Amino acid sequence: MNKYRKTFLYVIPADHQFRLFRISPWKLNLFRDTLMYCLPLGMISVLLFVVNEFVNGKVFFPVFIVVVIISLMGFVVNRKIKLDYKMVIVVALLYLIATIYLLFVGPDGPGALYLLIITFFTAMIFPTKATYVPLVVNMVICVLIGLIIQFKIFPNALSDAYNLTLWIAYSWNFIFVSFVSVFMISTILNGFEKTRTKEAMLVKKLDASERYYRNLFDANPVPMYIFELTSGNFLKVNEAAVKKYGYTQEEFLAMNITKIRPASEISKLMDIFSTIKTREYSGILTHMDKNGKVFPVEIDTTIVNIEGIDARLVLATDVSKRMNYVRMIEKQNQDLKDIAWIQSHKVRAPLTNIMSLTEMMLQQPHADHIDLLYMLKDSTAKLNESIASIVHQAEGQQPLPPE
Repeated sequence: MNKYRKTFLYVIPADHQFRLFRISPWKLNLFRDTLMYCLPLGMISVLLFVVNEFVNGKVFFPVFIVVVIISLMGFVVNRKIKLDYKMVIVVALLYLIATIYLLFVGPDGPGALYLLIITFFTAMIFPTKATYVPLVVNMVICVLIGLIIQFKIFPNALSDAYNLTLWIAYSWNFIFVSFVSVFMISTILNGFEKTRTKEAMLVKKLDASERYYRNLFDANPVPMYIFELTSGNFLKVNEAAVKKYGYTQEEFLAMNITKIRPASEISKLMDIFSTIKTREYSGILTHMDKNGKVFPVEIDTTIVNIEGIDARLVLATDVSKRMNYVRMIEKQNQDLKDIAWIQSHKVRAPLTNIMSLTEMMLQQPHADHIDLLYMLKDSTAKLNESIASIVHQAEGQQPLPPE
């Protein structure tokens, strides 16, 4: 069977370029599989009919059937015939076999059933615009058989069982069933084709979206990586991560995420693992490159699924400069606090003394103020030292040691 299937696939290629019409690939597969599996089984009943006819002494029509079957198989395996022509010829021969069956076996045989099956088959494999062609073919067959019955062109089983009136009633029911069947098939196929078109557009959009996000991942200047949730093994890293951490793509894919964390951070990593397996996470962590250099990173993560594997996508931004800037701001804030403390304690005390001594000298203008002048000088010196200390502190220098 496998050998036969390969041969059949070769003689009926899945080629979309036709001279008569264009057929969807799934219709080609239906045509191919039907002939490959159903036709050999259908030929069994035909051969039984041929044997029965020979036993009853009839020769012409059994020979005719055998010739038609041989022709049918010849067209099927002929590699020189275009696929579109091959489909038309095969369907025409199948119609011919079913019609002969109907004529010479009669209404008790499966001829009418075969015609209905071929009608379904033809309506499904040919383009949507040709869906109602089988209905026209059935009408033509019924008219021709009616003429044969009316004028008794040659002996047949239908002429013995029907007159023209009964045949019109019988064929009308047959045409009605064919019309309903073809209408339903046409409606179903139209919906199916629309669904396929929408699916194709959706797949195209998904492919474009996947390419966009893949490019966004690969070309992102910020290190990004994906690791498996259960094991922590790296599944994918971008080029920015390769440059930042110093590992190659191959080294990354053979590593676990614990390799980019300092030993002191492993326990923290395990705690995070146990608490955020099913949700997003962001925060500041400490990472380590291949050379052992540690640096702070701000990570933003989300849960993703890659080929059925639950994983976490991580965006790791180096925040060393930001952290240094924060520390500088904190130092400046501390300096301002120190300056405020100096102002409130070291400056106000001598300044208060100067103001008090000056007030005393003004109240006693003729007294001996030598002691007060010494005290005023000492307060002035302390005020000068405090001002100098504030200036040094504001310039980022250490405060001057007290004298």
